[in-house]
This record gives sequence, structure tokens and C-alpha cells, in this order.
Amino acid sequence: MTDKEIDPVVQSAVDTRPSAARTVLLGLQHTLVMYAGVVVVPIVFGAAIGLSEAQLAELVSIDLILAGIGTLLQALGLWKFGIRMPLVVGAASSGVVPMVLVGQSQGLATVYGSLLVAGVIWILVAPYFSMLLRLFPEVVTGTVIALIGLTLIPVGVRLIAGSDPNAAGYGRLSHIALAAGTIALMVLFRRLFTGFLGQLSILAALVTGAIVGWSTGIGSLAQVGGGPLVGMMRPFHFGALQFHVPSILLFLVIVFVMMVEGAGQGLAVGQVVGKSVGPDEITRLLRVDGLMTALSGVCNGFVYTTFGQNIGLIKLTGVRSRMPVAAGGVILLVLGFVQPVGRVAAAIPEPVVGAAALVTFGALAVAGIQILARVDFDRSSNLMIVMLSLGVGLIPAYAPRFYHQLPTFAEMFFKSGVATGTMLALVLNVVFHELRKSPR
Repeated sequence: MTDKEIDPVVQSAVDTRPSAARTVLLGLQHTLVMYAGVVVVPIVFGAAIGLSEAQLAELVSIDLILAGIGTLLQALGLWKFGIRMPLVVGAASSGVVPMVLVGQSQGLATVYGSLLVAGVIWILVAPYFSMLLRLFPEVVTGTVIALIGLTLIPVGVRLIAGSDPNAAGYGRLSHIALAAGTIALMVLFRRLFTGFLGQLSILAALVTGAIVGWSTGIGSLAQVGGGPLVGMMRPFHFGALQFHVPSILLFLVIVFVMMVEGAGQGLAVGQVVGKSVGPDEITRLLRVDGLMTALSGVCNGFVYTTFGQNIGLIKLTGVRSRMPVAAGGVILLVLGFVQPVGRVAAAIPEPVVGAAALVTFGALAVAGIQILARVDFDRSSNLMIVMLSLGVGLIPAYAPRFYHQLPTFAEMFFKSGVATGTMLALVLNVVFHELRKSPR
């Protein structure tokens, strides 16, 4: 999409300011959609490293705080940081693998020393990476956006059915019924209500589904009253930072993957809200991811990336303003500092969150398909780019252990379907179009 194709009225929608009440409610909806993706990383990491329950709770707290700061920066911008568009930031699940590997072999002080260095390098190389945006025509961006949505859909499925197919409780009918009921409520509310109430259909369905789940024994509020009212892990909690070159290099592999995915998220949100995204915008987006990762080295956080979870929500609601997402960043900060509030959100039954994930990620896939509809598929080169990139990119979603025999460095890249699909689309675009060898 070129600047000439952008409607100035549509472009200004990103900067509109809904009423305070609408902004908060829409921000809460954004927060709930991406909340599970934020808290699952510290839970998985803490369990793998063997941290105590108290330490795990503190990790969740600092994770929410850093995610809130990053989301505010992306939505509002500050100096040369932040794309100033409705995007949220959270801990990257692909960052768990190097954190666990380095943590088990070198200790947590080395983990956070590596995060600090990797984050600083991320900030420094962001302007150079963004220069590659000319390699993202519609055939590439549409493929990447569709791939992001299709890759994320299994996340929702696992929240509903469970992550281990061999577990006794996998695919419980009660969980499937709760998720199905939540989706039905989304459809019902969207059909019955118009305007602002219709835009809140997902939030209303989430709240109703959570209440139904708690009343039927799926999920519990029993732990909400336990623990401190306010709490946050102190900086350098795990000791003075240690710097180990092989460990830093391991994290830099993940940084490259996150930069590829982050650029895709920036282009995706630009297409959905109708605003031009160029190298400057992508540079500011990537700087935020690097900054939050660098801060993690001091504050005991994680590898941070700009999420695509809420882009589908923007598509569904039609609300393109960045202000509700900024409100979502404030809500994340509150959830991080005021722990009982966070514990209520954490208590929402997973099938309910999974239902919301299925719908919003599906909407994101549709956004990619809409872009691809503008591509000339009479050119066999475009067909080749899309079919190969989608096919290869979806391998990790269908076969998570497909690449497990590769060396660690290679496995961490290839197990990200978005990264592999994006890189393949870029390479094929260069081969067919940039080198001008495509048959007409």
C-alpha cells in the first residue's frame, strides 16, 4: 500500500480519541486478548528452571510491568521509540528456549547479562534492518499476515483442549463446551448489539464465559485473596550480571527471529488500520522491543517482542485508534503492581481465553487473505511465493518437533514458523521479482 492509496480520513483514525469510558473498556478488551500470551512465558520458564512459587509470582509481576511499558511506548511513542500505532508488547515464547538452556548451564545471572547485551544490539541494528522493507510487497506482507494468524490459531486450541494430548484431561467435553459457548456469545452479542456495544462483544463474551466457567468448576478464584497486595521483584534479583559470549550469540539468533516477526507485525497493523508503514516506523517499533529486552537484563524480565494478537481484534471491532491500546498498557501496569487484580485476570478459565484467541487469530488470517486477494496470481511466481511460504511456515504448527534434530541455533530459528515463512517469502520475492527473472 502506497502513501497515495491511503485515505487521509482513515489514516487519522489511528489518532482519534474515544471517550474515556470507551477507551478503558476497549483497552481492557485488548489486555484480556493478549494476557495469556504474556503470563505463559514466565510460568513456563519458572517451572523449567525450578523457581519457587513466590519467585514465579514476582516474575509474572515484572513481566506485566515491562509489557505495559512497551505497549505504552508502541502506542504513544517517545522520542525515537515506538511506532505510534495500536500494537501491544509481550514476552516472546521463542525466548524461553535460550533462557532455559543458558539458565541451566550458566546460571540466571548469565541469562540476564545476555539479555542486556542482546537488547542493546537490537536497538543499534534496528535502522539497518528496517531498510529491507522494500522487499515486502503485497505478496510478501499478505503471506506473512496470513501466516501469523494461522500459526497463532493452535495457541487457542491448546488453551481449550490442553497442551499434552496424552494427558488424562485432554479435550474434556466441558472445556470444549465452555469455549464453544463463549464463541456463540461473541456471535450473539455482535448480532444483537450495534455501535460501541457491538465493539465490546468479545469482552462481554469473555466476562460471561469466565463467570460460567467459575460457577461450573472450570477455573477458580480461590487464590485471588492470597499473596501480597503490591509487589515487584527487585532489580538484579539473581545477582550481578555475568557475560558469556556463546550465550550472547545464542540470544542474538532469537533477536534476528524477533526482528523479522516484529517487522511483519508492523506491516500487518499498517494494513489493517490503513496507515502507511515505512522504514522509520519499523525502526521505532524494533527499538522498543530491544529496549524492553535490555531492561529485562536489569529487571529480571524476558525477551520482548511486539505481538500480533490484538491486530485481529482491531479488524473485528473496526476501532483503529491507538488510545485504547495505550489504556491497555496502563492496565498491564496495574495488573503488574496490584497483584490481586492480576490474579483475577489470571484466573479466567483457559477455554474462555482460547475461544477469544481462535476468533481474533482467525480475523488476522483473514486480513492477510484480503491483501493476497489484490495480488496477481496469473503470475506463477506469486503463486509459488505464497504456496511455498505458507506450506513451510506452517510446519512447526502441525509438527512442533519437526526440526528437533537440527543444531540448537538452527532449531530455534526454524521452529518459528513465522520467521521461516517470512524469510522464504523474502528470498523467493528476490529470486522472482527483485532479480527480474520472473516469467510473465
